[in-house]
Amino acid sequence: MAEMAGMADNIVMRESPVYETCRCALKETQKHELICKISQIMGPSPSNIAMAEKIFDSIKFELAKYIIHHEYDSPRGVSAELLLWLDSKSEPRKAKSLFEFLFKYLTGS
Repeated sequence: MAEMAGMADNIVMRESPVYETCRCALKETQKHELICKISQIMGPSPSNIAMAEKIFDSIKFELAKYIIHHEYDSPRGVSAELLLWLDSKSEPRKAKSLFEFLFKYLTGS
């Protein structure tokens, strides 16, 4: 654990040496693996793959919010930027309203 204390606060994925060549392929592979797991739970019907993909696409940001809020327990906390981004992805209307409120409050407009 002491070795981790020296780690940077944030890892910038686009600065990875494999970012350009592998990131999209890795993203699609991991997405496919998750969709397959959802489909397996639903049963052996081939049509479950399409339904599993719809389920994945509809809950991925809410699932990430749940994991970060309730499963991830870091003494350093969680990036406010990440939490705001997830809120904007999972509840875009609420995020827009919050942005408009903050903009009015901060700018006095």
